[in-house]
Amino acid sequence: MQSLRDAGQPNIYPVNPKADVIDGLTAYARLTDIPGPVDHVISAIPAAYVLPMIEDAAAKGVRSIHLFTAGFAETGMADRLELQQQLKARAAELNIRLIGPNCMGLYVPDGRVSFAQQLPQESGPVAFFSQSGTNASDAAYNGAVRGLRFSKVVSFGNAIDISAAELLDYAASDLQTEIIGAYIEGMHDARDFFRSLRTAARSKPVAILKGGLLPSGSRATQSHTASLAGSGELWAAAARQANAVLVHNMQEMVDMLVGWRFRATPTGPRIGLVVGGGGVSVQGADDVEREGLELPALSDQTLSRLAEVTPVAGTGIRNPVDTMSLWDGRSLIPTLEAVAEDPNIDAIILQVGMNWGVDHFELENMNARRLMIASIAEAQARHQIALSVVVPMFFDHAAGRANAEMARMVSEAGLPLYYSIRDAARAMRRLLTWQTRRTERATP
Repeated sequence: MQSLRDAGQPNIYPVNPKADVIDGLTAYARLTDIPGPVDHVISAIPAAYVLPMIEDAAAKGVRSIHLFTAGFAETGMADRLELQQQLKARAAELNIRLIGPNCMGLYVPDGRVSFAQQLPQESGPVAFFSQSGTNASDAAYNGAVRGLRFSKVVSFGNAIDISAAELLDYAASDLQTEIIGAYIEGMHDARDFFRSLRTAARSKPVAILKGGLLPSGSRATQSHTASLAGSGELWAAAARQANAVLVHNMQEMVDMLVGWRFRATPTGPRIGLVVGGGGVSVQGADDVEREGLELPALSDQTLSRLAEVTPVAGTGIRNPVDTMSLWDGRSLIPTLEAVAEDPNIDAIILQVGMNWGVDHFELENMNARRLMIASIAEAQARHQIALSVVVPMFFDHAAGRANAEMARMVSEAGLPLYYSIRDAARAMRRLLTWQTRRTERATP
C-alpha cells in the first residue's frame, strides 16, 4: 500500500474481512463490496484462497490480477502444482490475465503503480521484465540512481499466464519503450520466446540476463520459479542470432541499459583513457585491453596540446592520459577536447572520482565539481563522441560520501555512469559488438 501511495496512486481499496480501516483507508470484506469499478487486483492472500478470490474479481469486471501470492508450483509439491493449473485454467475461462504467481508485479510510473517504495514517479524509455522480484527491484533502484527512468518494470514470477515472450512483444510495439532488458530463469514456450526476442531486437536494443546456465543455478531456478533453465550454449547462440546482448549479472544489465540510454556506444575499439593517478592509469589500461578494446598512441598534435595544460611531474599523456587536470576543472576540458579530437580515438573513458574526495566535500568544492561535470556533458555533446564517466565507490565514509555525490551529479548531467574502468570498458565492448552486428544486418 505504501508503494502505491509513493507512486501517487489515488484509488486504493484494501480488502480484508477482519478490518474496517487499514492505514487510514476504508477496508472491504470482499472485492464485490467495493462500490466502484476495480481495474486491477494485487493478491497477497494465501494460495488456498486465490481460486474463490478470482470468482469475486470476475464479478467486479476485473481483467488483470497480480499474484504476489506464492506457494504454487515453485514448492515442488504435487498438490500445489495442481492448484496452479486449476488457477490458470479458471482465469482463462473468466478472461482474466495473471501476472505471476510468486512475483512483485508492476512498476508503471505513468499508471501510478509501483511494487516498491521511493521509486521515481517520472517515466522514461527503458522497460525491464524479470522473473525475479529481487532483480526487478535491483534494476529499478540501481538504474534510478544512475539516471535511468522506466516505462514499465514487470516482475512476473512463475509466468503461468503472461509470459516473457508476450512481454517482449509488448515492449517491441510500446511507443514509450526504446530499450529493453529482461531477467529470465526458464520457460515453457522457448520457441515463442526466441521468436519474440528476434522481433524485439530488430527494432530496439535488448539485454538478457539468463539465470540457471550452470548446474547449481539450474537447480536454484527450479525451486525459485518452477522453470526449466536450458543450456548456456543454446542461450548464447540465440542471443547472437537475435543480436541481443547476454549479460552475466544485474550490474552488467544496468551497465548496458545505461550505455544505450546515454549514448556510450563507441564508433570503434580505440579508447582514450583519461584518469588521475599512475596506479589507476596502469591498471585501467590493463582493464581496457583485457575487455578486448585498444589504447592507441595519441598523435603528436594531441600530445602537444596536452603538454600545454599538463604538468610534466607526476603525469603521463600518451594514453592513458594521467593528468593533474582532474584537480582543476579549467584544465580538464582542454584535456578532454584534445583527446576527443584525436583521429586515433573512437571513444573516451574518463575517471573523475578518486579518494582525494575525502578533503573536498565542502560546498564550494562540490559546486566546482558540478560545473566541471556540466562542462564534460557539453564537451561530449559538442564532439558527439561516446564518453563513459567512472566514479569509484568507497567504503570509507568521507570518500564514499563525496564520490556518491559526484555520481549523482554525473547521472543528473545525462552522462553514462560506471563504478570502475573495467565495468565501463566491458559495457563499451558489448555496445560496439551490438552496433557492429546491427549495422551489418542493415546493409543490403
